[in-house]
Amino acid sequence: MKPLIFTLALLAAPALAKPATPSDQAGLKALAEAADAAWNAKDAARMATLYTPDASLRMAGGQPIEGRTAIQSQFDRNFAARQGEFRHVTEMDRAELVDPNLAFTDAGVRVEQKQADGSWKLMRSFRNVTVARREGSSWKLQSVRAFLAPNPN
Repeated sequence: MKPLIFTLALLAAPALAKPATPSDQAGLKALAEAADAAWNAKDAARMATLYTPDASLRMAGGQPIEGRTAIQSQFDRNFAARQGEFRHVTEMDRAELVDPNLAFTDAGVRVEQKQADGSWKLMRSFRNVTVARREGSSWKLQSVRAFLAPNPN
């Protein structure tokens, strides 16, 4: 029943959505910055704390990863395999509130690798569609869908 309710909420969201308040905009931006910082530090445990316990994550068309524990395990594996210095840069394009405790965001994400000369080279880019849920005074990631985008170079 829960997936059906969530799906109906997603279908109705565009009609119900309104722009996020400046305060909510700042909170959602802080969530994106915290996720970037955890990713850059290869800290899967910290990354997992940014997700709700029942969150889902789907990266580049892969299988959905369900639940905070499974998401942390996935990041543990990804970070352990990563060689070299990389950074994750999120630029939120839009945030809309469906209700006071549920937000949709659209963002561009770049994964860049540090080069020998100190510059950063774009390795991958994504378009992220995210559902965030307010928990207390902060926002948590409820559902993240990352779609691989063509690199401009």
